[in-house]
Amino acid sequence: MQRPVLKKVLMCDPLYFTVEDVYNPWMKPGTVNTKKAKKQWGNLKKIYEDMGIAVAVIPQKKGIHDMVFATDQGLVRNKEVLLSNFRLPQRQPERKHYKKWFEENGYTIHELPKHHFLEGNGETYFWNDVIFVGTGYRSDTEIPKFLEKHYDREVIYLKIIDPAFYHLDVGFFPLNNETAFYYPSAYSPGTIKELKKRIPNLIEFTKDEAMGFSSNSVVTDHHVVIQKGNPTFCKKLNTLGYKTVEVDLGEFMKSGGGAHCLTNILETNS
Repeated sequence: MQRPVLKKVLMCDPLYFTVEDVYNPWMKPGTVNTKKAKKQWGNLKKIYEDMGIAVAVIPQKKGIHDMVFATDQGLVRNKEVLLSNFRLPQRQPERKHYKKWFEENGYTIHELPKHHFLEGNGETYFWNDVIFVGTGYRSDTEIPKFLEKHYDREVIYLKIIDPAFYHLDVGFFPLNNETAFYYPSAYSPGTIKELKKRIPNLIEFTKDEAMGFSSNSVVTDHHVVIQKGNPTFCKKLNTLGYKTVEVDLGEFMKSGGGAHCLTNILETNS
């Protein structure tokens, strides 16, 4: 069983984090405590550092609220990054700041055609020899074909049918190369059939686990960093031989984000 160990991640310091618009069902304008969000983010950063994971930080720009969700910014593989194209006008300003950071830190930049939309690791998981990509809300219907050609891998598209699970990392969580969790109500019948065919140990999230952002977890070696308040998910992970590290990211959940959303994985041992 493969257990990748994270070596380095990228996070965005939430200096001005708030919610003003609504473009997913989780968003609660005017409810975010920016000071509390900063503290929660700092707790997540410290968890990574205590695990020996290096954390690179990009500062948030004022007025670009979702810039804090670093995982959405691009797919990083071996010092190369495929930058995201955001469908929503509110998120499009994020791209140039991350592009500059990647350029300044020695990454080779690849860009999507202007008519293709993809929001990085929020919608995409590399799993064994295939790529899972979520479609239905933010990415366009041709993106699986583009990714297949770009990475020379088979791409499996997972059709999302519930807007609350607008990104793949809100309802689908690959734990290792044999096991993944998913929330059935988030996906089409054809997608569920495909997952059952592909994944040897496919485990359903309960509604409470899904609504508690269990899917938006981060795994490294035999540890899983999860949103605080998901006891049944913790128990399932413990049974599978994993230790859980809980962190409260409730302020970011008010925008539809959690630990995975805040974390772009730059380097692993695999």
